Amino acid sequence: MYIWDKKRKGINQRNEKTMSIKMVVTDLDGTLLRDDKTICERDRRSFEHLGNKQIVRVAATGRSLFAVEKVLPGDFPFDYIVFSTGTGIYDVKSKKIILSHSLKSREINEIAKVLFSENLDFTIHAPIPNNHTFQYYLTENENAGFRQYREFYRECCSPLEPNHDLPNEACQFLTIMENSPMQFERIKQRLSKFKVIRTTSPFDHNSLWMEIFPKNVSKGDTVAWLCEKLNITPHQVLAIGNDFNDIDFLNYAGHSRLVENGHDELKGRYRLVPSNNNNGVSEAIREFIPLNF
Repeated sequence: MYIWDKKRKGINQRNEKTMSIKMVVTDLDGTLLRDDKTICERDRRSFEHLGNKQIVRVAATGRSLFAVEKVLPGDFPFDYIVFSTGTGIYDVKSKKIILSHSLKSREINEIAKVLFSENLDFTIHAPIPNNHTFQYYLTENENAGFRQYREFYRECCSPLEPNHDLPNEACQFLTIMENSPMQFERIKQRLSKFKVIRTTSPFDHNSLWMEIFPKNVSKGDTVAWLCEKLNITPHQVLAIGNDFNDIDFLNYAGHSRLVENGHDELKGRYRLVPSNNNNGVSEAIREFIPLNF
């Protein structure tokens, strides 16, 4: 009798967990995407299963929509894509952007002034939906990470001429520096009126990327906006990520997991699941929703 009651209690607890999750949010690079930028079949089936359970499926990525299309199959079962670190939301079903943010002329000039004074290379990205295109400013510094980024997107960028006016509207700024957290924190303080987000370069996995957005922009802010729209509470959200630009939505969610390959500085903050190469996202989902594969 005791054993039977214990089993029944376990089943009830699992059902309560299942009922409590109404949204699953995952980062892409380094989390759902394997190192070769593919998604394994098991993870795809997990998201199909979530759809069958009427659980909202969200990708939250630093990539622009243009860059998302390079790695995400067009028929992958997501409902929404939070892109460009939260500057916009794409509704997959309606094929429409339902939220977007931008920096205005005064803000652009204020940010650029700080970056010029810090003698940093940087990019200024066009407003959504063309924010995969950008202008760039180059110093005389040796900056392999910035050069690699610029060369990778060479068809999407143009130089910012020294005497050329800055744009009147932009999606964001990006600067790439050596792994220098102290410099990052100093600039973040100088730009405290804006959202300044750190992430690790997906190219060399070492350079520090600093992205600068309007104050109310991050993956967490945008996931919170979507949850309010869909009447979903933070406790009903499972979030999976791997890097610093995931912190805001991991902290927002009632249930957060970090893949094993996540940044070492984050491993003490969140419960770990297997790496991106070992179905970490599916294993996180399995803790709350039964998967029979």
